[in-house]
Amino acid sequence: MNAERSTPNRRDVVRAHPLREALLTLIDRDGTTTSTIAARELGESTGSCSFHLRRLEALGVIEPVRGAAGRVKPWRRVVAEQATLNRELEDTAYASWLAAKTSGDEDFAFSEVVMLADGDLAELRARLHRVLRDFVDSEPAADSGTPTAVIIRAFPLREE
Repeated sequence: MNAERSTPNRRDVVRAHPLREALLTLIDRDGTTTSTIAARELGESTGSCSFHLRRLEALGVIEPVRGAAGRVKPWRRVVAEQATLNRELEDTAYASWLAAKTSGDEDFAFSEVVMLADGDLAELRARLHRVLRDFVDSEPAADSGTPTAVIIRAFPLREE
């Protein structure tokens, strides 16, 4: 059988179990947590919390806090590059939108390769940021707004 298999991304695997989401929310709130604290806060067993904390570590989302005293094993978020997290969110959200897209939905996307002199990339970034800021700072009527992803990437192309 030659069936295509898709590999879920890390975000999907993390969200595959509600306890993992709850553990991450707890860590985000407090900075760290242990399986004992998580069990008490979330009404779960310490064994279940410990298992899912180790799974989150294997997925590269959290790490043990180094230098903890005794048998206490606190966990914290792994500091990831924000750009990597944003790209994962963008890719997941865009794939979800495409799957639910109807013929009337508008997908406005384009790309250009431009020649920029030294210093122009910083100017381009500043201008695009100002344009986007106008929309971020404005508030639509209460019932007319739709959360919309706006993705802008500008980087020098390197010859390999």
